[in-house]
Amino acid sequence: GEDFPYVCETCLGPNPYLRMLKMPFGRECKISGRPYTAFRWKPGTEARYKETIIAPEVAVAKGVCQTCLMDMTFNVPVAVRDTVLGVGPDASARPQSETNKEFYWDQQRKAFLEGRQDGAAAPGLLANASDLDKMRGMARSAPHYDRNLPKLCSFWIKGTCTRVLNRDCPYRPCNGTYRFPELNSNYKELSKDLTERLNKAGPVEVMKSLDPVVDDIKEKLLDSQRGNRTEAIRNRYHGVKDSLADKYFEKKGDRAKAKLEPPEDQGIATLFVGNLPQGCTKEELSDHFYAHGEISTIRVLDAKGCAFVEYRTRAGAEAAAEALAHSLTVRGQRVRVQWGKSKDERETRGKPTAAAATSGAAAEAKPWEAEAGPFGQPSFYPSMDPSAMGARPEK
Repeated sequence: GEDFPYVCETCLGPNPYLRMLKMPFGRECKISGRPYTAFRWKPGTEARYKETIIAPEVAVAKGVCQTCLMDMTFNVPVAVRDTVLGVGPDASARPQSETNKEFYWDQQRKAFLEGRQDGAAAPGLLANASDLDKMRGMARSAPHYDRNLPKLCSFWIKGTCTRVLNRDCPYRPCNGTYRFPELNSNYKELSKDLTERLNKAGPVEVMKSLDPVVDDIKEKLLDSQRGNRTEAIRNRYHGVKDSLADKYFEKKGDRAKAKLEPPEDQGIATLFVGNLPQGCTKEELSDHFYAHGEISTIRVLDAKGCAFVEYRTRAGAEAAAEALAHSLTVRGQRVRVQWGKSKDERETRGKPTAAAATSGAAAEAKPWEAEAGPFGQPSFYPSMDPSAMGARPEK
């Protein structure tokens, strides 16, 4: 609040050592309209400067980060959190008149300073086990530091950036940072194409390019920057009309449709569980898998971060695969569930191929016993025999 901002791990960045600029009552909160103590810092060498945009009591009241307005527990948009937890938009509960707003946020600040702010206003902190599993399935397993990248250069998009010629422009892609999260969600191929062009020709040549593909990419980048920033901040905070939340739901829907197809071999009743946290035990996995059928064995390979769960029946394995394929989390970390391999596939994988067997037979041959060459000279010499002068001579 007053000594340190209420921000998430992503906004702080990977560097544990930060230098922050403190500005007492130096900014106006975008939600309450009241002055507050703001902080400004740079979360990494390739990141832009970030600062708090809402007051600490406003952030704590909703359970969100002061900078990115994402949920502090799961780092998802407020609209996603409230929808999963069954909490509707709080438009009717918010004060409408300026007088009521001033009084409401004044009471919230007093409660924040006294340490008695109403935690019920942050529903992300109150959830049962089922809701927590749903939230973990929607959340990222690691901080998404691409949110800290420098902003796009609007002059480069329009083809009029002059600082890029002298390498003085601090914005993307003029500064040499060729990552575009604005395109990755919907236009991955275009993002890959633009990155390849920039690596090959540089930002100056791509900016001057008249290729219609480049023009289309620039137009999409420009579309991602349009809109009223203050209105977008308020919508993100209150969980209404948030395009980022729509992308989360769309991604979740695609996962749900992607059903894990069972193998044709009816004898396979084993599931592979990958991306397990370090030190995961059989008992922890059993707590997640036993409800779907009787388990035969559980083998955990801690060094490789994976495990194999074998059911006594095929029906139990299919029920577990359908229920846990895209939603299983262990110790807060999302894990991967896939069908195991059949015995024949494992044996085939372990056996050498015909080419390898042939090469192995050739390796067994003793070249020093070969016949003489076409001109009478020996192809190999006896001294080439590795066992001739060793402790275990073959003859």
